[in-house]
Amino acid sequence: MPRWRWRPLQKMNFESILFYLTSQGAIFIYAVVFASAIIENLFPPFPGDAVTLAGALLAGRGEVHYLAVYSLAISGGLVGAMLLYYLGRWKGRSVFAKYDKYYLKLENLERIERWFKRWGVLVLLFSRFVAGARSVIAIAAGIGNVPIRQMTIFTFISFCLWNGVLIGGLYLLKSNWVKLVHIIKSYNMALVIASAILLLVWLAIIYRRSIAKS
Repeated sequence: MPRWRWRPLQKMNFESILFYLTSQGAIFIYAVVFASAIIENLFPPFPGDAVTLAGALLAGRGEVHYLAVYSLAISGGLVGAMLLYYLGRWKGRSVFAKYDKYYLKLENLERIERWFKRWGVLVLLFSRFVAGARSVIAIAAGIGNVPIRQMTIFTFISFCLWNGVLIGGLYLLKSNWVKLVHIIKSYNMALVIASAILLLVWLAIIYRRSIAKS
């Protein structure tokens, strides 16, 4: 029976992940796709998208089924996102109430709530497409008291769309899968950088406002 080794898998590139999964049975591949989708939400550096792409490529070779890979990637991702949502809902608000200063001021909590009331549907709908902010959005939705029904439905749709792009793109390109992997990698990297810059700017603005009012 194959040993469950996540640390080596986390450090692999797409080709290495593909080689690793090729030597495993279908049940193990399905389990890795599902678990990777969960872990990527909880620990964003984890290469969940690469595992999903590898699973899709193996489906193209007939070793697993496209629909199973697609369904497991969606369900695993949704489980991970909802865990973060419940964490934000369970602990996030109490953290704001306890510290109430700088970035954690209660007025910022109110801003988050207003922001999600205005833009929540769109944010959740495209959350999966925003690398570097996916996990933050899920936690913020919990902190912002987004209704569970809304969070579940639109996050589910987002996962369906994103994994449809990944698996559908690989199905269409097939032999030219290297091109798709490069595109997804470049896309995610660009969004991670953009998200980091926007976050730093936002934190700087909040910090300056907090200092000015103190």
